[in-house]
Amino acid sequence: MRSLSLALALVFAALVGGACVPTPPITVVHLGKNAVKDDVTGDPVKMRRPAADTYAGVRGGAYVVRSGEDWQAMWRHAPEQPTFPATVDPASEMLVLVATEDAIVSQLTIKHAVETAEAVTVFVRQTMLGEGCVRRSDERPGLDAVVTRRVDKPIKFYIEDEDGPSCGEPPKAEIGCRLATAQSWSAKLTAKTGDVIECELSSVATGKYELVDQTLSLVDAPPASNAKLAFSKGPTRATIALDTFGTYAVRAEATDEAGRRGRATALIEVVPKKTRDVLLQLTWSDVDTSELITPLPRVLLRVTQEGPRGQRCSAEVPVPGLCDAKSRGSYTYMKIPASRRKLPVSLLYLDERAQEGPTPCVNVWFNGERTLSMCDRDHRHAEDRWEIGTLETWTGKLAAPKPPPKPKPGAKPASGATPAAPGAKSAPSPAAAAPAPAGATSKK
Repeated sequence: MRSLSLALALVFAALVGGACVPTPPITVVHLGKNAVKDDVTGDPVKMRRPAADTYAGVRGGAYVVRSGEDWQAMWRHAPEQPTFPATVDPASEMLVLVATEDAIVSQLTIKHAVETAEAVTVFVRQTMLGEGCVRRSDERPGLDAVVTRRVDKPIKFYIEDEDGPSCGEPPKAEIGCRLATAQSWSAKLTAKTGDVIECELSSVATGKYELVDQTLSLVDAPPASNAKLAFSKGPTRATIALDTFGTYAVRAEATDEAGRRGRATALIEVVPKKTRDVLLQLTWSDVDTSELITPLPRVLLRVTQEGPRGQRCSAEVPVPGLCDAKSRGSYTYMKIPASRRKLPVSLLYLDERAQEGPTPCVNVWFNGERTLSMCDRDHRHAEDRWEIGTLETWTGKLAAPKPPPKPKPGAKPASGATPAAPGAKSAPSPAAAAPAPAGATSKK
């Protein structure tokens, strides 16, 4: 019984280590790529590799485990500490481990180690993700571990980088659309309401990853449209019945097993029927509305009937007989009945718009033709107003607004009555009710 107790005590001492024995230092030298390393000669160290899954939760670093204290220190940042591995005998062996949390590292490999009279040098190769390669979410960055004969000497790690092989380009996706009765395909079409358009996706894997998914989707349509893609020949071919004028966008997307995507978009412009009504269309450029992370600035397209009994019409405040406006998301379509009137058109910003942000554009259609296409690329504050121009409802054309009336001789000009230059900003005032020149900014 006494000899058994002594044996247990020796094992416990080997696990916890002696408090008075200093731990040999560990040094890590990161060489980078193609660096000249020290010429280290010595006796090769025999190594065996345990199952790496045992150490999958280790935080990035270089570790040497000779005792229970070393084992605890290696896991001090982990939510759970596994039991000391039974395959390692701390009395005669030590565990050498390297790990990284850097997502661009695909693999860590302990290549070899040599022992001299002063230290043990461990050579590690760190392989980076190759060009075009993607790390999957369930993959852990590099980790490697070996078990060697226990040596109570300083340990020096040399870590050398290398680039992994290229994974090639993401998959390529192409899309072509055509009238159902036509022979040629195109990524840009002009059609009429009632037409049926057929679109087809073609894709090819250009890298080492295989294709796993191919889809067609309708990513944009006019606000009043109820059109949907109809699939009859699999996910790569679909038809769409165009039910209202405006722009339809059909996206083709091919995804490979690494999650990389190739995309292409077909635009179908539906021209309205010939009518004496004026049609206004608010759209956005410099933005992919299907991938917005933050909402687009809120804006309000408005037309105004001037005069003492004048009214202002928008999708938010409809005025029967003046305009019929509908909005879907950030898009607005407005119809102004045929008449012979001059109506100022403006865009009220409810949110700030950054200089380089998404750009609102206004298109005007009359008698089946587009008579105006104008975009506002200026920085705007909330409650700024973009004065677009004065609409002639009998031609569908916009003219610059009339300048405000000149003050009578001897009269003191009212604050804000001076016309602003295009793109300028002014504060609200009673005298600022008169429209500013086209493209100018004023307050609500």
